[in-house]
Amino acid sequence: MDEKTKIARINQVVTDYFKSNPSVNKIPAMDLMSEFIKAGIFNKDSEREGLPIRKVLRKLDRNNELDKIPSVLPERKTKNTNWYFQRLKS
Repeated sequence: MDEKTKIARINQVVTDYFKSNPSVNKIPAMDLMSEFIKAGIFNKDSEREGLPIRKVLRKLDRNNELDKIPSVLPERKTKNTNWYFQRLKS
């Protein structure tokens, strides 16, 4: 799957998740790994929970392309970044 398709599918899974979970406004990216796997975006989660989605988000971050996933919310710490998805304002 090429990167453009993968990003479009990630966006769709996140949108669908927030539609079917109206009480949730923010969720850790790793908590959506099972949804990403079900959608065929990733084959499996590694032993380090959420690593496949973190790799995608880190790469977009390095290339200043996080805007390709409008719902992503990075919380930057001294060493690491915690990745979340947030409900978009409609």
